[in-house]
Amino acid sequence: MLIVGAGFAPVAAAPAHAQKVRKDAVSVVLESVTPSVLGPKHKKVTIKGKVTNTGPADVSGVQLTAFSGARFTTRSQLAEFAAGTGEGTATTPLNTSRAFDLPAGGSQSFTLSGDAVRLASNDLSVYPIAVRATNAGGGLGSARTFVNYVPKDAKKTIKPTRVAFVWPLIDAQHRTTDESFVDDSLALSLDPDARGNRLHTLVDALGSGSPAVTLAIDPALVTDVDAMKSPYQVEGEERPANQDAGKWLERLRTYVKQDGNQFFLTPYADVDSVSLVNRKLSGLVKAAYADKKLGTEVLGAAEKYPRLAWPANGTINQATLDRLVRNGSQGSSTFLLSSDQLQPAGGLSHTPSAAHLVETSSGKRKPALAFDETIQQVISADTRSVSGALAARQRYLAETALMTAEAPGTSRTLIVAPERRWNPSADFAEFLLAHRDARSAWLQPTTLGQVGAPKNRTNERQLVTYPDAANEFSRTYVDGVKGMVNKANAFAGLFPKEPDYRLLRAPMRTSSIYWRGGGKRLKAAYSFKAKAERAVTQSVSKINLASEEVKQLAGSSGVLKFTAVNELTEGQVRIQIRIASTPPGRLVFPEARDPDVFVSTRPIEAGQKDTFLVAVKLPTGSSFNNKIPVKVQILNEAGQEINSSTVDVNTTGVSAVGLFITIGALAVLVVGVGFRGMRARRRRKEEEARDHGAAAG
Repeated sequence: MLIVGAGFAPVAAAPAHAQKVRKDAVSVVLESVTPSVLGPKHKKVTIKGKVTNTGPADVSGVQLTAFSGARFTTRSQLAEFAAGTGEGTATTPLNTSRAFDLPAGGSQSFTLSGDAVRLASNDLSVYPIAVRATNAGGGLGSARTFVNYVPKDAKKTIKPTRVAFVWPLIDAQHRTTDESFVDDSLALSLDPDARGNRLHTLVDALGSGSPAVTLAIDPALVTDVDAMKSPYQVEGEERPANQDAGKWLERLRTYVKQDGNQFFLTPYADVDSVSLVNRKLSGLVKAAYADKKLGTEVLGAAEKYPRLAWPANGTINQATLDRLVRNGSQGSSTFLLSSDQLQPAGGLSHTPSAAHLVETSSGKRKPALAFDETIQQVISADTRSVSGALAARQRYLAETALMTAEAPGTSRTLIVAPERRWNPSADFAEFLLAHRDARSAWLQPTTLGQVGAPKNRTNERQLVTYPDAANEFSRTYVDGVKGMVNKANAFAGLFPKEPDYRLLRAPMRTSSIYWRGGGKRLKAAYSFKAKAERAVTQSVSKINLASEEVKQLAGSSGVLKFTAVNELTEGQVRIQIRIASTPPGRLVFPEARDPDVFVSTRPIEAGQKDTFLVAVKLPTGSSFNNKIPVKVQILNEAGQEINSSTVDVNTTGVSAVGLFITIGALAVLVVGVGFRGMRARRRRKEEEARDHGAAAG
């Protein structure tokens, strides 16, 4: 390890000379800043990290220098420095290493310590820190971070920012219909000993809980986990009951039932309400809200904020906002939005509080809560590496401290909401909820309800035009969803006393916000949609017409036999059978109200068949030896099609009158031929007798 400070022994270096090094061949990674927050008692700040030569050639004469700079006064300055465009902000050297050589592919750990007194201030402050690698040829690489300074008696001069956290328990969709999983990745996410145990990490970090944390839970997730407590199927393959699923769910249940702990449920499968409303599928949105009850049933607790909506990317258009408000209890009246859409009003020099009122088209004013978009991006970055965790941690501390420092005498509110797909390291998740320095100095935990309370609302925000239309589901994609919705609604109508809408969860899962995106995400979305469409079709096809041979009709009338089948394992269905020739009129149904169409309604129990006979006849004047296509439809009582097939009716026989005429004609022909034969034989005998007499004479 390369160390700068007392007792430092420099690494031997070749004589300095200008050396051309490939751009980005040398990378500098920071791994710790100690202390992460400075105060009057701290005399030294220590930065640790690693420098690596990723190029093909050795690099000689490398030196590392730590820099600080003037404190930031705005969050935009902080963002510029983090992006690298404000690199010049950090120009005051804290310490410099001795020169060393870095072989190709080699790495060197380092520790740089500097005077923390230089960063002292009378105010809550955020400073830039940079570490740069150079040699005689110039700059080689750099890394940037931040450090905060909290002055003595800060509590007397600072009114803390009141912060509430939204904690997403939302995952990919793992089932198409309720019967089968499409993958077993959920088992990995729940396993406490597995890498990639995302859901385990998120619940484990909660500890005993905090009123400042509000869980955002997808009902589809907890019902999936609940299903895994018993043997389940993945793509038709049997899996044993998952013990981790039971433990995880029980831990979550215990958490949400504890006094003070709060949660809200997304609509089932976390459906993309905006995409669905825009594509005329608001009925599916309403059904997804109705199915939130499945989440409360599994959890055994009532949500704290049942009317809260968190749209995709925290953005919403006017049509969806209006629709969700109109839907009443199966909709929303409070909206969790990105600060990119619920923006600070122009001319502000500080970040305003989170709560604001937005208007529906009818003039109703509804609460909207802005989560901080910048902080969301910071904490949602990869924190599973040491350097990634440090970058996110120091930037989070810097953003929240600077927000407070913008107007230290005014207490404001802040909502911290990671992205839905958040996958933090366990240490980072715990840090976010329990960082003592931040909480003791400039942050004060509060509830989401307090953030949105009327007394804490601000007029310093404005709802800007919906910016996310390009990221919605395409028309082609939603057309597939519509097809599933139509089939699922028709299937539900087979149970008139208590409609079964379970199949609607397939198009809900297909419409999940999780599937938004391009590239691999888009490919995965279409793959899931195809599986969901097949699963819905297979479920609906359990009410079907038994396969039978071509029908035969002997004569001008007769009886055709059909068999309808209910292959469901439970539940009586009530079906309507509709039979008609193609085109209509080629067969007549003499016992039907409409002679061109046979219609019959009948119940069928689960696992049973129903065979029925249908009288038919040919219309007057029809010719024989025809093949007549007949369409047989299975409908619900509302007339929505469940299944259909076409069978051919062959009219190869003849009618009774035709048969009588034919037999009579054959009889006449036979008699006529017989008489002719008799006359011919008599004539031959007479001729033979004359010939015989002549010969004798």
